[in-house]
Amino acid sequence: MKQIRNITLLMCMALIAGQLFAGGFALTGVGSRATSMGGAFRGLSDDASAMYWNPAGLGFMNENSVSLGGTFIMPSAKWDPSGTTVSGIPGFSAKEYEANKKVVAFPNAFLTMAKNPKLKYGLGVYVPYGLGTTWDAYELPGSPYVYSDPASFPEEEMMSSIAVIDMHPSVAYQVLPNLSVGMGLSAMYGTIDITQLEFPPGSNVAPMSIDLSGTGLGFGANMGMLFKPTRCISIGLSGKLPSTIAMEGDAKVLLWMPAQAPVPEMTLGGESDIEADLKLPGEIGIGIASTRIPNLTLTLDYAYTMWDRLDKVLVEMKDPITITDAMVVSESELVFDWENTHRVSLGAEYQMGMNKLRTGFFYDQTPIPEETQLPTLSDISDKFSANLGWGREFGNIGIEANAQWVMFTERELKDSDSSTNNMPGKYNSNSISGNIGLTYKF
Repeated sequence: MKQIRNITLLMCMALIAGQLFAGGFALTGVGSRATSMGGAFRGLSDDASAMYWNPAGLGFMNENSVSLGGTFIMPSAKWDPSGTTVSGIPGFSAKEYEANKKVVAFPNAFLTMAKNPKLKYGLGVYVPYGLGTTWDAYELPGSPYVYSDPASFPEEEMMSSIAVIDMHPSVAYQVLPNLSVGMGLSAMYGTIDITQLEFPPGSNVAPMSIDLSGTGLGFGANMGMLFKPTRCISIGLSGKLPSTIAMEGDAKVLLWMPAQAPVPEMTLGGESDIEADLKLPGEIGIGIASTRIPNLTLTLDYAYTMWDRLDKVLVEMKDPITITDAMVVSESELVFDWENTHRVSLGAEYQMGMNKLRTGFFYDQTPIPEETQLPTLSDISDKFSANLGWGREFGNIGIEANAQWVMFTERELKDSDSSTNNMPGKYNSNSISGNIGLTYKF
C-alpha cells in the first residue's frame, strides 16, 4: 500500500511541477514595465498589465490601447545526489546533473477601452503560470541485466511542463476623482505533461516510468482598488480568489523488470484515463507608488500568497493500473503541506529625456517544504531577482524591454531528510529572462 501511495503521489506532484520562477509554479509577473520594476506595480498599475496586478488601475486611464508582448526564459537547474542513497542506485551516478537547457516563450496581449470618463474595461490574454524542466539523469543498468525493449525506455526520464493561459476580461469604475475600483474574471486553460521515475521496494534495477498528460478548464477572479490621497502618492490594494482547474488526461505506468532466471525480462503496467484538480492559490497584495521626486517614480509592493490550499490533492484513476497483484495504482488523497509565502518587491523608473530607465528587485519565499522536493520541482528555495528595463514612446507607439535574473539559494537534502515524497541531494537553480512589449494607443 505504501508503494501505491508513492506512485500516485508522484503523479500528483506532476500536476503541479515545473521549473518555476516565482513561488510554487507562478511566473514572476506579467508585462515588461511591471516586471522590470520587480513586480512592484499594484500601487501604480497605469498600463494594460493592470488587469493582472490591480484592475482598478484601468479607472485612471484615458486612452484606448492594444498591447502585445512576450517573455523569453532560459532556466538553469542542477541536482547533485552525490553521497546520498540515490547515487547508490544503479543507473544514477555520484555527480552533478544539469537539466536540459532551452528557451521558453510566453506571449501576452491586452485591449483597453478607457475613453469613457468613469467606466473603463479591457481584455487580457496572458500566461500567469508556466514553464518546465527536463532531465536525462538515469540510464538502465547494463550487463548482467537484460531488459525488454530497452530502446523504448524514456531518454528524458524526468520531465515536467505546465502552462496556464488566462483569458481575462476586466472592468473598472472611477468612483471619485482620486479613487477607482475594479475587477476581472479569469477563464483559464491548463496543459500539463510529465515523465517521472520511481523504484519499487526490493529492487534498484527495476525502475518504474510514469508518463502523464492532461488539459483542463477553470475559472477565477481578481479585484482591487487604487487610491490617490495626494497628487504624488497612490496606494493600491488587490486580491486574487483561489481557483481550481479540473484536469483530465491519461497516464501510462510501466515497470521495467530485468531478466532474473528463471523469470525472463518483462515490462509490466498499462494505461488509464485520469482526473485531478490543479489548485491555484489565492493572493492579496498592497502597493504604494511615489512621484514626489521629479522624473522619478518609486514603488513598493508586498504580496501574501495562500499556497496552503495545496495541502491535499486527489488523483482518480478511471481504470486502476495493475503492476503486480500487490501493486495497483488507483486513487489516493495525499498531503503536500505547502506553505503560505511572502513576497516583497521594489521598483524605480527614471524619465531621462524621451527614454524611461527602470530597475527592480524582489524577494520571494518558496512554498515547497523539503519533504516534497523533487528535481522536477525546481522552485527549490527562497529567491531573489534583479531587473533592468527600458521604455520609449514614439507618438502613439510605445516600446518596452526588460532583462531579469533570478537566483535561488541552494537547498541540500541529506539522507536524514529523505522521505517517501522527495529525492535527496543538492539543488541549485537560476534563470535569465527577457521581456518585450509593444503598445499602440488610439
